[in-house]
Amino acid sequence: MFFRPGTTRIPFKTGKRARKRNGYPQRIELHPATDSHARAATEAYADSCASEMPWLAEWLRDSGAGGNVGLTHCASTVRRVFGLAQEWAAREPDYAHAAWEHVRLHLEAALTAHLRSKDTGDDVVALNGVQA
Repeated sequence: MFFRPGTTRIPFKTGKRARKRNGYPQRIELHPATDSHARAATEAYADSCASEMPWLAEWLRDSGAGGNVGLTHCASTVRRVFGLAQEWAAREPDYAHAAWEHVRLHLEAALTAHLRSKDTGDDVVALNGVQA
């Protein structure tokens, strides 16, 4: 997997002619240095392959592609998975809605603080007024 300036763009150029498909998947190149979605995808891939290919996960996280100096590039994934976990927990008899909402509030604060620190260029994340 190489991360180079690419030749394939998404969405593909559309023209009067239909694109020829030769049965092989198109090569799609990610640009983590300029695309926050590419950084999120790289982080998610590193998390996914960590158990089977720890060397690749480590390389992705250490490379400029991963570049994860803070909490996460995948805030939307964190929110989605937390929502699923809360839905599953709500089916149980000992579900405590207030406790889950308390955790959601702090999780959202951490993700928001991380996004703000990335926007300002700071690598330090402030949680509840305390810098970590």
